[in-house]
Amino acid sequence: AWSNANVRGSAEKAERVLNRLLNNNCDNYHPDIFSFAHCYSAWYRESIFAREEMRDEKTASTAMKKAEAILQSMKSTLMENEHSHTLHGTLDDVRKDVNSILETWTNVYRSYPGLAEKFLGFLDVQSQGQETLWIDTRSYNIVINAYAKSGNKNAVKRAESLLLQMEQMDSKVKPNILSYSGVISCIALSTHHKIDASSAEEILRRLEMRQEIVNHELKPDNVIYNQVINLYSKSGSTGSAARAEGLLNRMQQIANAGNSKATPDIRTYNLVLSAYANEKGPAEAEMILHRLETNGSIQPNAISYITCMDSYAKVGDVHNALRILSLMEKSFKDGNAEAKPTRRAYTSALNALAKSGRGDAGVRAEALVQTMERLYKAGNKDLEPDTTVYNVLINCHKNSSAKKAEQVLYRMGKRDVVSYSSVITAYSQKGGIEAAKRAQALLEEMKKEDVEPNAQTFNSAIMAFARSGGNGAAKKAEGLLKKMEEMYEGGNEELRPNAILYTSVITAWSKSDEPGSALRAEILLKLMWTMFKRGNVAMKPNVVSFTAVIHAWARSGENDAGERAEALVDQMIKLYDEGDEAVKPNVRTLTAAVNAYARNHGRDSASKANKLVKKMEAFGVLPNLQTYNSLISAWGNSKQQGAPMMAESILYKLESIFLDGNDDMKPSVVSYTSAINAWAKSLERGKAKKAQAILERMKRNSDSGRINVEPNTVTYTSVINACATTYGDKEEKQEALKIAYSTFKEITNSDSVTLRPNHITYSTFLKAVSKLMPGGEKKDSIVSAAFRLCCKDGQVDDNCLFQLKSSASPELLCDLLGGADPSEITLEDLPIDWKRNGVKQKQI
Repeated sequence: AWSNANVRGSAEKAERVLNRLLNNNCDNYHPDIFSFAHCYSAWYRESIFAREEMRDEKTASTAMKKAEAILQSMKSTLMENEHSHTLHGTLDDVRKDVNSILETWTNVYRSYPGLAEKFLGFLDVQSQGQETLWIDTRSYNIVINAYAKSGNKNAVKRAESLLLQMEQMDSKVKPNILSYSGVISCIALSTHHKIDASSAEEILRRLEMRQEIVNHELKPDNVIYNQVINLYSKSGSTGSAARAEGLLNRMQQIANAGNSKATPDIRTYNLVLSAYANEKGPAEAEMILHRLETNGSIQPNAISYITCMDSYAKVGDVHNALRILSLMEKSFKDGNAEAKPTRRAYTSALNALAKSGRGDAGVRAEALVQTMERLYKAGNKDLEPDTTVYNVLINCHKNSSAKKAEQVLYRMGKRDVVSYSSVITAYSQKGGIEAAKRAQALLEEMKKEDVEPNAQTFNSAIMAFARSGGNGAAKKAEGLLKKMEEMYEGGNEELRPNAILYTSVITAWSKSDEPGSALRAEILLKLMWTMFKRGNVAMKPNVVSFTAVIHAWARSGENDAGERAEALVDQMIKLYDEGDEAVKPNVRTLTAAVNAYARNHGRDSASKANKLVKKMEAFGVLPNLQTYNSLISAWGNSKQQGAPMMAESILYKLESIFLDGNDDMKPSVVSYTSAINAWAKSLERGKAKKAQAILERMKRNSDSGRINVEPNTVTYTSVINACATTYGDKEEKQEALKIAYSTFKEITNSDSVTLRPNHITYSTFLKAVSKLMPGGEKKDSIVSAAFRLCCKDGQVDDNCLFQLKSSASPELLCDLLGGADPSEITLEDLPIDWKRNGVKQKQI
């Protein structure tokens, strides 16, 4: 009782009771080995507590000396007493008592294997040179297994040391197969090192050598070989599959030489199959399955087929996973009862569909589950679909139809947290305000159904709002986070908030158009950092967290957005220089910060963005295509003199890098269009001609195959906009009008289905005509033709109507629109066919 009390002074009280026994004059009461073992255990554990918990080395040393003194007392009282055996039973009884004590310590005090080893070592030393031996091979094996169960960082080293002691020639205790197996288990269960199959094989080699040289009866069996093969199977390292197969072949050779215990069994083949699946992949694993199918003595079982299916499922190979299932069904029909297809086999096929990302994954998965349901109703109880099956079916639907995923949820019997979380994730991936509302409704339903949500459930619901784009979505996402924190504080340890969840809420704010969103995102980042500094390691921000806040500033449109973004980049660099690898800025961080400057429209924003790119290049973060596109946009949005030339120079730089062999830097349609927009937004003379030149360059590159990027509607419209915003003398305006007309004519006459004018094209062209062309019949003729084409294409919107009223004469307006006062006509008054393809308002 005192030994197990775990209170201060318990060891001293345990020893006091022992001393009463030792000083007792009554012949009926004598201390036995349990008396000393309990007292020794109390002092040993008090020593460990003092060292590890109190950091009191002096007290720890004193307690350990007390423990050793108890063992010495046991020696003088029991081991040196010539009548000890008669007092405490036969020698076999004593060994049983010792092993009982060791086993108890192994099970009760798993963290202290040294307790058992020290006791064992004392008994072993004291038995040397005597005829009586209080320990046996089982004693050593118990302590080896104690280390295997302990998780101690030195477990493997200590277990091998114990085995080595038994292997010594002068040792009275000799190892058996379980001794070697115990050390291999210790290697397998070690949590402080990666899987070390080669060390386990070395132990197996020692067993083989001992059997060959010392003890011919010590024959290794297939169990210990399978232990080592299992380690190779789990490691997945280079060469592990070949080593596993080599052991299988060696087993067969040993069996052929007369040791039938080493004959490979079905588990051996399955482990080798798994080794190939983990290292080489499914095709190589299937070769082992085929070898097993053609084996005369052993047939593949369900695990053989399922292991191969799992390997195909892991890479989303639906065809081959289903093919293996068919082979399994055929094997069973041909008489192999061990290959009967099970629910687990069908689940593997479903996992392949879920992993594949195929558009028809849900439909094909439904067919499989319906087959299971039909066979179950026909009497095959092994194929009753369970919660796991339906959960995988939900996963098959979630990439294509959240609604169908939810239908499965209500069709299944027992629903668990995975079921709900998967459907919520499906709605999260779908996006939109209705999907977010449905995700929240499911979260609330879980409470009614008494299903506890986990962190993943909340994260999926939060991301549903982050992706919804609706007003107030970020506030609702943060509200879910607060609800989760309340549940955690109420005692639900599974819902402890972490950096992933906070980053998801920050992402929601980064996508919000509400005023103050960026500031709220940064406040959450600072809150994460504060909690981390106070000891909550789960709240540590990383590069994703910082980058999400920078994205928020980029979207904000605040006057100081660029500076706020760059300040965060500087903070990340500082933290990285101090040793925090997790916050090292990457190219996404850089691009987001450049974008913050690009959307700022400040006069010197482009220069600051340019300097930031150079600073990050020096740091080691190289810009990518998106970074350069944002930088072109930054120059285009700036009012700096020479800005369009800078934008165009970046475009030409991209062309040069791409043509030098860097395919990732191939200029996109965004690159060219942004450069054209830079001219359109500038006050430079000749900007219409410059914009047209970029379009012509783009067309030449595409036609020649040099840079195969075709202009789109936005590209042509941007050139027309450069014309529409041209200022200057009559000659420059005439040139701009010619460019606008020829560009408009080219896009309207295009045979391409994808290259057609839209409502912006028409309104921009009408604006160009209005600003660049004097009134008269010719102007009215061009305006009339353009507007009639716009009506024919169904592209009329409010802006088109406004530009028509600005450019057409009153007579033309009456002719085109009719009515007593055409200037009073609104979009609603026009025929539906004229505006059928125009911009539509977003429905929220």
